[in-house]
Amino acid sequence: MNKRIKPVLFIFYVMLSFAWNPTNGSAQVNSGSNGSDGAFTNANQVTTVIDMHDHPNGIYQYTSVYIENGVTVKFIPNANNTPVVWLVQGDVVINGAVDVSGQNGSGNGIGGLGGPGGWAGGNGGSNPSSGQGPGGGITISNSASIGGTFGAIADTGHPGQIYGNSFLLPLVGGSGAGGCNRGYGGGGGGGAILIAASGSIQINGNLIANGGVGIPGGGAGSADGSGGGIRLVASNFQGSGNISASGDVCCSDGRGGLGRVRIDTFQFNFGGQITGVFTQGYQPIIIPISGQGVQLSIASVAGATVSATPNGQLVTPDTIISSQQSNPIPVVVNCSNLPLNTLITVTVKPANGASVSAVGYNTTGTLASSTATVSLNLPRGGGIIYATATNGN
Repeated sequence: MNKRIKPVLFIFYVMLSFAWNPTNGSAQVNSGSNGSDGAFTNANQVTTVIDMHDHPNGIYQYTSVYIENGVTVKFIPNANNTPVVWLVQGDVVINGAVDVSGQNGSGNGIGGLGGPGGWAGGNGGSNPSSGQGPGGGITISNSASIGGTFGAIADTGHPGQIYGNSFLLPLVGGSGAGGCNRGYGGGGGGGAILIAASGSIQINGNLIANGGVGIPGGGAGSADGSGGGIRLVASNFQGSGNISASGDVCCSDGRGGLGRVRIDTFQFNFGGQITGVFTQGYQPIIIPISGQGVQLSIASVAGATVSATPNGQLVTPDTIISSQQSNPIPVVVNCSNLPLNTLITVTVKPANGASVSAVGYNTTGTLASSTATVSLNLPRGGGIIYATATNGN
């Protein structure tokens, strides 16, 4: 009896990239900014509100950014609810505040809106709704609703799943909390912001992507949205301020999960406070473009070469493996735009029976093109085989 296995192309859309700390102190970042939005300054404006509708992709191309002490910059999300992306030719100095936080839930049943790139909280009332987003919190009858989730889970019960990755590629925000049946809306998820500078980034003030706060109700109120996403890319990162992607800001009945903070820099000289699931390193992708996404393909199974365009149909197998082949069998996975030593999982889903998985690492090659060989026990009969990658965060 032959084993009929169908290797299929699997493209992992959550972008990953490599974390590299070079020894060359003169290495520089190129933000890619064309400077078309000029210099961002806001002298004598205590609050600056940026309406993002005239930037439908959310990308701003500045020559420099300087935000004075006492000045707060906030945003009105565009129609696409994109994250905020600031590409800067020179330096960025934030002595005031930049805030992409989610909105608070309301006592009249309306869930708070997410910050740009984040998701809204659920509405309250007799038939309350769950929070929006991949990690949206749920509502529980006669009990406090569940907070939103992104980088970490804060609440117990039935929280939403953790999603995203430590590189913040793609750039996404936090999820909203559930509403409650006492008529309170859940807090919105924190938004997402990327600041990439060809010069330095200095934060002496506040960079905030907190979740919106729910409404306390004596143990049966609404909860907070999760923290959002903050990514900073520069040759030199410095300052003594506060960076926050929290989901537990105040006094609601349910906390939201922490968001994610990623710093990509060659020189880390920051002495301030960071709240969120924090990672640091350097990887070169600022905005993923076509061809820069991670791609995985099954190259061979038990030595049998797989077509570059497998059909994945059980009725017409892509590969036929002799039943004389002993387990475990090698599965070779080709990887593109994936850091070396990334965990690769190969899964076989038989036509009948439970799936079987095994793991390995892409230990040979380069960031652009590498190979992983994973050994697994292949079940008899037909099935589908595919590969996925994870950075473990």
